[in-house]
Amino acid sequence: MKSLLMILALLAAPAALTSAQTPMVSATGKYSISGVVVSATTGQPLDRVDITLHAPQQGSLIAETTSGEDGRFVFEHLAAAKYSLSASRRGYIAANYDEHEGFSTAIVTGEGQATTGLRFRLSPQGVIGGVVTDDSGDPVTQARVSLYRQNTRNGLSNIVHAGTTITDDTGAYEFARLQPGNYFISVSATPWYATHSPSRRDAQGNVITTSTHLPLDVAYATTFYADVTDSDSATPIPVKPGDREPVNFALHAVPAIHLSLQVPAQRGDVPEMPSLRQEVFGSTDFVPTGMSYSGRGRDDGETTVEFDGLPPGHYEVALGGRRGLAEHVTSIDATSDARLDVSQSAQLAEVTGKVVMADGGHLPERMSMSMRSQDGRTVTTERAQSDGTFTLHGIAPGSYELLANAPGTALAVTQMTATGAAADGHMLTVGTQAVTLSAKLAEGSTTVTGFAKHDGKPGAGVMVLLAPRNSKADSEMFRRDQSDSDGSFALYRVVPGEYTLVAIEDGWTLDWAKPEVIAHYLPQGQKVTIPAHRRDMALPEAVEVQAK
Repeated sequence: MKSLLMILALLAAPAALTSAQTPMVSATGKYSISGVVVSATTGQPLDRVDITLHAPQQGSLIAETTSGEDGRFVFEHLAAAKYSLSASRRGYIAANYDEHEGFSTAIVTGEGQATTGLRFRLSPQGVIGGVVTDDSGDPVTQARVSLYRQNTRNGLSNIVHAGTTITDDTGAYEFARLQPGNYFISVSATPWYATHSPSRRDAQGNVITTSTHLPLDVAYATTFYADVTDSDSATPIPVKPGDREPVNFALHAVPAIHLSLQVPAQRGDVPEMPSLRQEVFGSTDFVPTGMSYSGRGRDDGETTVEFDGLPPGHYEVALGGRRGLAEHVTSIDATSDARLDVSQSAQLAEVTGKVVMADGGHLPERMSMSMRSQDGRTVTTERAQSDGTFTLHGIAPGSYELLANAPGTALAVTQMTATGAAADGHMLTVGTQAVTLSAKLAEGSTTVTGFAKHDGKPGAGVMVLLAPRNSKADSEMFRRDQSDSDGSFALYRVVPGEYTLVAIEDGWTLDWAKPEVIAHYLPQGQKVTIPAHRRDMALPEAVEVQAK
């Protein structure tokens, strides 16, 4: 019996050893990477964290291990190379080592390199949850709850949609696994008891507007935290690592309004069907609502479309054009029942143009053209033809970037001329008239490598930014990286041109794409010229790290 137990123990021993560290490839080097995983909130060591070691260029798994009770981990017998670390644990946000906005710091092994005593911080997941109730305190079921997040990923601070959920039969909702940041929440719903009064018409079929409503002809306005109906007045909800933020809503029923819209009867064989939209954090969302259609044009070439069950508010009426894209928009402040003629709505601009490669080469396949607003939102995208011609529809007045995109390559607009709009670099200021433009594109094919230093030592984990000479007009030419443990960095697909290279400590929360922000760091930066047709470029001097 004792012999059997000894055999079982010997068989189990290798399994116990490999659970601590499992090499995926042969490890014959003399270097090691070690450290401790801690909570980003308390600094306490975390046990049972799964940690993996990868080769960052090939992405191949080198080894994996699990932190001990003291949070410590170690990878031994490593060759001199560059490695990436990642960690995950239940209840925490999985991350790469020192991760920021998808960038992280790789660990470089070799003589004289600091690869031990690493402190790997993991942030506990945040949660926002609560209950949606009505005027009587009863739960509102099937309410649509939308989550928005303050975003700075593209160097411009804006608010982006981050998720949607539906309340359950108790009116409860929850958003889990949230990263630290500022969030916003809105709720939209329809009272279960709402009954909308039918429209009344005169002998000629015209809608009769009236101030008399059924008692239950009510609606809920889309409500933002805290108890406002305008996204501009919404209160941000700061979520720190591990926070559980209770956010409750009480929806208030208000008398519903009815809109009767006179629209063009048809375009060809297709009725001109409008849609209602509302602005939410600078973007437009479609408003779900009841709609009825008369089904035939009137003698004056118009037809009637009705929307009912709407709360009072500011709306846009969009008339669809090509492939459902809006070509006409009317803004209305609807405070009561109204009859509107939107057949003469303000027309949105149409942008047509042609692009060519600046070096006379062939255009990339499957290329598309986009317009992006100054707050970082892409407002429209269309596939370009093989000869570079394209048309973008439904562009509201404002300033936009013209962007070119193609799979597997990086493109930038280097020169543009336009009629019907003002052009500067790849910025276009559009009014209400049609725009015709021509532009030249350059392909980013240069890889720029170098080192960041701080007081003569490697500048690890800093944001490295290559800023074009005209940062306002050529913002698509920015390139970023995060320096590795030896201060090294690599910037890929750089477009030929004049740049300034800067390294900023803890610069991840900066609105670096704004000229007035990056201008503070440019005088201490390093001037760099990227020639055409250059594949690799190693910078001879290290760039000095600047404080944020």
